Amino acid sequence: MDIARPDIEKKRRLKKRVALAAGIAVAVGFMLFVLTMGRPLRKVDADDIWVGQVQKGDMVRSLRGTGKLVPENVRWISARAAGRVEQRFILSGAAVEPGTLILKLSNPELEQRLGEAKLVLEAAQADLDGARVRLQGDLLALKSSVESLREETELSQLDARIQADLFADKLVSPLNCERARLHAEHSLVRLKMEEERLDFQTSSIEHQLASQKTKVDSAKASLELLQSQADALSVRAGFSGILQKLDLEPGMEVVQGAVIAQVADMSALKAVLEVQESQARDVAPGQSVVIDTRTSGEVTGIVSRVDPNVENGIVKVDVHFDSPLPAGCRAEQTVQGTIELEKLNDVLHVDRPSLVLQDTTAQVFRLDGSGRTARRITVVFGRASVSQIEVKSGLKAGEEIILSDTTRWGNAEALEIEK
Repeated sequence: MDIARPDIEKKRRLKKRVALAAGIAVAVGFMLFVLTMGRPLRKVDADDIWVGQVQKGDMVRSLRGTGKLVPENVRWISARAAGRVEQRFILSGAAVEPGTLILKLSNPELEQRLGEAKLVLEAAQADLDGARVRLQGDLLALKSSVESLREETELSQLDARIQADLFADKLVSPLNCERARLHAEHSLVRLKMEEERLDFQTSSIEHQLASQKTKVDSAKASLELLQSQADALSVRAGFSGILQKLDLEPGMEVVQGAVIAQVADMSALKAVLEVQESQARDVAPGQSVVIDTRTSGEVTGIVSRVDPNVENGIVKVDVHFDSPLPAGCRAEQTVQGTIELEKLNDVLHVDRPSLVLQDTTAQVFRLDGSGRTARRITVVFGRASVSQIEVKSGLKAGEEIILSDTTRWGNAEALEIEK
């Protein structure tokens, strides 16, 4: 006969419950492990990524800009007189010399004014010549008067001596002798006065003609101005080079001062690079530049000018070459330039990761010692160059990071690199 033992049954049920609870706990823990720490890493093919190593040493900061070759010497030809285009002799792209005729303009009003100015000058010159003849005539009459008075003075002096001799011989009265002496003295005074008048008249002729000369000079200046404007109706290059711009057609009106054409000296070219406004603050004249002509190799130069103006977020930088351009380079040719901004001594730096900007904090993937795993870390970057960037904190020399674009891996904290 069996005896019921309720306490033993109770212990058995308790053990089953404990075992069940433990199993559930293990299962939950395993699931959490799989979902968290044990989650499989995102796999990445080594051929699909670009890896860079952190280095310590000198780093050259530089930036790139695209642009084109343009002539250093450009002359804009403007209309010195208004007119209508009568004839065009050459087209854009033609080689020209200083005397090459480009356009022929016509201006009937200017030609009429030129004729009137010639008549005004002729009249002023005639008045000047007439005044000169008149003054010369007066001068000759005065000279004749002086000569007559000189003769009279000499005769009166001779008579005074004769009267004095006769008076000594008591052949004439004292009154006759005194009268002859006084006449000689007064004749001499009148002669001196006339000689002074002659000298004054001789020296003052040019002063008396000054007013007429002024009129002649004024008329001549007006004529020269109109003549130069009339000559300018034949528009010439005035400069050796290539005619770059000429948009006028026969029959078109041209106002005075309007730009007619542009002539450029193709023997001397410079590069004009376009740099982003945010980067241009570090560009200054005198910095070294390497220009890639893309077709004829590279050539070195220096920054000669930085445009103080900004257009659509772009700053233009002029580069003067310090060595001859390679053969085959021509104006308007597209080029790329690398400007050396500064040299940083003994700094941590690395090849510039994709999408990382200067003076920012960014997350990158750092490889472990085996190169099989990369984990996301935060790095503070400093000054940047075209291909390199300064590391301020977060990395050490010798460590490697993924430089490729990491946005495709979403929020992954670690990567497994398959080689």
